[in-house]
Amino acid sequence: MINRLLATLLFALAIISSGPVAAEDEYWEYTFRPGDSIWKIAEKYTTTVDNWLEIRELNKIHEGPDRRIPPGTRIIVPVSMLKIQPVPAVVIAVKGPATIVRADGERIKAVVGTKLYSGDQVVTAQQQSVRMQFADQSELQVMSNSVVVLDKLSQHKHTGMVDTRIRLHSGRVNTWVEKLKPDSQYEIRTPAATTAVRGTAYRLSAEDAQISRAEVTTGVVEVAAGGTEKNVEAGYGIVAEKDKPLPEPVKLLAAPVLSDNLSDDKSILEVSWKALDDATIYRYQLATDKDFDQVVIESSTEDTKIELTELPANNYYLRVRGVDRYQLEGLDGIREYTIVEPPPEKDRSWIVIVPLGFMLLLM
Repeated sequence: MINRLLATLLFALAIISSGPVAAEDEYWEYTFRPGDSIWKIAEKYTTTVDNWLEIRELNKIHEGPDRRIPPGTRIIVPVSMLKIQPVPAVVIAVKGPATIVRADGERIKAVVGTKLYSGDQVVTAQQQSVRMQFADQSELQVMSNSVVVLDKLSQHKHTGMVDTRIRLHSGRVNTWVEKLKPDSQYEIRTPAATTAVRGTAYRLSAEDAQISRAEVTTGVVEVAAGGTEKNVEAGYGIVAEKDKPLPEPVKLLAAPVLSDNLSDDKSILEVSWKALDDATIYRYQLATDKDFDQVVIESSTEDTKIELTELPANNYYLRVRGVDRYQLEGLDGIREYTIVEPPPEKDRSWIVIVPLGFMLLLM
């Protein structure tokens, strides 16, 4: 019983460890296409063509009489053989004093220009966010109260193939993935699910290490959990529960249509929108930039209008989305507003009427 408990504890520690998962990072997976051979794979992707024999033995496969391997065959290649080089990500926007935890435990403040390497963690608190850019120009925005681990950041020297693997321990991220070159990989894992894309934009959240939610705005995302896989298309979302088969994707709520600023003097922001069917609440963000890297207000409401006061005069961007019964967040309604200085208070003149008799007494 004690040995079994110890093994369980060790396994749990391995799962929550902040460092990269070595067992999964030792090999690169490749799926054969028509005309492929191990010799060609070794020549194209590894440091020397002589690696073909070791790759064949590792995968315990034998080529046919024509030295071809059937298309669809999956093999693994040791990462140490590949013509890849570590390529850091770069912080391109930051809000608040977010923290970078290096693989060796060093903690630094995230600033624009900070380079991020495999094994680094990005940790944000309330009202903090970090946006980073990868070697292929894909971007990841880590939202407030989140922990993200960069497991692998690499790029093939000659073909431009990238291998980006990220772990979302908790919180929420937004990601924009450039169209990937063949054999490239972009993957985000949560405790409950794995998402893989080839060029898309989507949001991903992790809740209590048991539930993940993916909301796709463009492209297609492949989600895997509980031994099942689903393709989630643009305009749909999915809820993944740890160790459970995936349900069917559901259509995301439409984007709210935001009104003009209904305030008379435009020194406060008063906005309304038409109620969305099946929306339980509405989440909104107010930022000073159109990319929402500099969010100044973030909240939610059950109503279909908001009134924001005491805003400094500036141009703002408001983003509102409905949230359904699955807690999937819908498409964004976005509009730009200009807040002006409040009008000056009118001078108040006091008129005092003094009785004539009182004036005579003073004389």
